[in-house]
Amino acid sequence: MHELQKNDHYQVISIEIPAGTNMPRHFATSDAYVIVESGNALLIYKGETAELKKGMSLSIPSHEPHLLKVIEDFKAYIVLANDAVITYSALLQ
Repeated sequence: MHELQKNDHYQVISIEIPAGTNMPRHFATSDAYVIVESGNALLIYKGETAELKKGMSLSIPSHEPHLLKVIEDFKAYIVLANDAVITYSALLQ
């Protein structure tokens, strides 16, 4: 993860994850808006699976645990509140 922009209201983070990799279960302390630039991944949350592909966007509510399974090299941007934190926790598993 790499922070691209941050101001008084929001932050924009870039993520690049190789195929075959899983992003462990985590949550953000604000709503997160995900914009997919390239690749393909499965987002698993609320007991459901959503496929993420190039050009798609999705909103994930704050404090909603979720994980990502990357099928094809994946690049996306995440927009969060400026003070939001992404938390990975063994308690979520």
